[in-house]
Amino acid sequence: MERDEKIREIALAPVGSALLSPDMRIVERDGWYQTINPSSRSTVGNEVVLSRVPADEADAVIERTMAEYRALALPFKWCINPLTEPDDLGARLEARGFEWWPIRGMAIEPRVWTATPRSGITVEPVTAFDEYLDCWQAGWESSVVDRAGWIADHERALATGRFHFFLARVDGEPAGTAGYITRPQAVYLVGGNVLPKFRGRGVYRALLDARLVRAADAGFALATTQAREATSAPILEALGFETLYRARIYKWSP
Repeated sequence: MERDEKIREIALAPVGSALLSPDMRIVERDGWYQTINPSSRSTVGNEVVLSRVPADEADAVIERTMAEYRALALPFKWCINPLTEPDDLGARLEARGFEWWPIRGMAIEPRVWTATPRSGITVEPVTAFDEYLDCWQAGWESSVVDRAGWIADHERALATGRFHFFLARVDGEPAGTAGYITRPQAVYLVGGNVLPKFRGRGVYRALLDARLVRAADAGFALATTQAREATSAPILEALGFETLYRARIYKWSP
């Protein structure tokens, strides 16, 4: 895959990656992809993934989009990446009070990855979500209001065959979670986290091993991710991931 193709694959990886809650609404048109998920009450499922709009219409589009989420009292994210138009869209969001954090679009070929098993650490695919959810909440320091709904969303995602979830254990104790989503040519790595008490012991690497080995075995040419500069990006770079671009994710709360 050529460099430009990799960049496009990474930037578009979140398209179709949201968990389909019953009240999820997807807004998709040429140059635009957006999700609205009232039941999440968070930025999960509330996001503008792709925005390519004429410069003279950008301000109106921003105001209209903010109004949609404001009416539902929802926070949302707006992805700015190499596909975004116009070039100053991020600056226009900042002028309206959006916060942001830097990310990197990164990728690796699964076939070149070398797994390094570690004593006492196991990683298993998830088929039942109670332990996974408990570990996920602890790792992300987040609280799920509707536990039954959250689990149902993940069960629906798992049933599609595209969504894959993993639970890492240290000596049998839940220690971390991660996942990936399949696309035609690549897998999109998401959600890697490790509980604080187990950090520095190779759990994050074990979660990568499990996913990349499976991706290679399935014949995928590329594994992509959008990694936060403050957390996973430097780790992934040290492990051989290539940085294809640097960008920002913006967040707005009503």
